[in-house]
Amino acid sequence: MNNKDIKIAIADDHKLVRNGIANLLLSRDFDVIYQCENGKEMYEYALKNDVDVVIMDMNMPVMNGWEATAALQKDKPSVKVIGLSMLDDDLSVVKIIRAGARGYLLKDAEPAELVRAIHDVYKNGFYHSDFVSGYLYKSFSGQDGEGHVLELLSDREMEFLKLCCTEYTYKEIANKMSVSPRTVDGYRDALFTKLESRSRVGLVMSAIKHHIVEL
Repeated sequence: MNNKDIKIAIADDHKLVRNGIANLLLSRDFDVIYQCENGKEMYEYALKNDVDVVIMDMNMPVMNGWEATAALQKDKPSVKVIGLSMLDDDLSVVKIIRAGARGYLLKDAEPAELVRAIHDVYKNGFYHSDFVSGYLYKSFSGQDGEGHVLELLSDREMEFLKLCCTEYTYKEIANKMSVSPRTVDGYRDALFTKLESRSRVGLVMSAIKHHIVEL
């Protein structure tokens, strides 16, 4: 793969971070074609120009990364977004994936991981770091054989799975379902087993794969 063939745009409201990423990628011979400081500028540029991969900070003014990613997913899905954030909790990753990002990196990731993420997103359409379980790789690419797995889910487990795809905490999901947190833990553990997943993000990816929810 020739890095010069990959057109990259970077959105981050911190100039030092933005320039640092750009210089890193330029030193690896990537084609960094655009830099900006908010999601609105990135959205407008990407709509009108040939961009392969966007490195998108999630927390930006005017239009944040989640909003810009969702807008690009809707209006120009050929642009592949890698979300960049300081947040490593399940809800943040779920939010980024639901917005349409093809990959997710923490801001303290090693440079080699960023390069690997760009290659994977450009070539395969997605990238998930070691933070996310290996199950996601199979699930997103359709390589696993979950033919009738949804038939194994009870109505309440299906309801719980849908709520997992929102920004509700597990405690808030319990309130929504009018059950105890312990019962919700039981639904979660059952789905981990039935869907062969190890994280909430894995449950969300299963829901997306089987069209229980849509991006």
